[in-house]
Amino acid sequence: MIDSHAHLYLEEFDEDRETVIRRAREAGVKSIINIGIDLETTSQAIALAREHADFFASAGIHPQSPIDDLEAALAGLRELILAHPEEVVAVGEIGLDYYWDTVPPEAQSGILQDQLDLAVELSLPVIFHCREAIDPLLELLEARDRIPPGVFHCFEGGPAEAERGLALGFHISFAGNVTYKNAQRLQQAAAVVPLNRLLLETDSPYLPPHPHRGKRNEPAYTALTRDFLAELLGIPPLEIDEAATVNTRRLFSLRG
Repeated sequence: MIDSHAHLYLEEFDEDRETVIRRAREAGVKSIINIGIDLETTSQAIALAREHADFFASAGIHPQSPIDDLEAALAGLRELILAHPEEVVAVGEIGLDYYWDTVPPEAQSGILQDQLDLAVELSLPVIFHCREAIDPLLELLEARDRIPPGVFHCFEGGPAEAERGLALGFHISFAGNVTYKNAQRLQQAAAVVPLNRLLLETDSPYLPPHPHRGKRNEPAYTALTRDFLAELLGIPPLEIDEAATVNTRRLFSLRG
């Protein structure tokens, strides 16, 4: 298994980070991609990738990360990516988030477009964050002349939105919230995603799967989401595991 989206650099793991990593390996998680949300956390994700075998990082500015100087932030992002080609495997997480209001929608769109251009220029895939903005994000992507490959992390839409994302060539990733009792629309979306476009993630420390809802999430719980999807789709867990692993390695050009 690969946890394709985690944030193990966060303070929630400061007291037992190495124990959490050991539990992940014992649960069968071979690789973890830690996701940057600004320049500081991108640097922290890179540091984890340099410290641990089979860890990788993404470099990006989250749509709700406030930026005082966008030009300087983009230059810093580019510098980090070019300085760490072995560790940085994607631009992300980037996207749109209309749930919070730290950054207004029009500013989010500009930051997203600039990072999409950077990903195209550097031939890197992207990792999309989207919250309460799936239609605007899809419309923005559908209107572009050039889009990089990538994945909708912690997908929030239903089957119709999943089909639109798939038609653009993107992958769809599911986190622990797909296991929740009130997630019928999300489960319906999972049913339309072909195995060759499916990724697994935890978004640790957020969105723990049932029965850990309300507690801290961690990469070892990737197996719980895998098992839930296998039961939902009526296929063996190993089939989900193998497909998602192949997809993640191919999308992000992971070594090993």
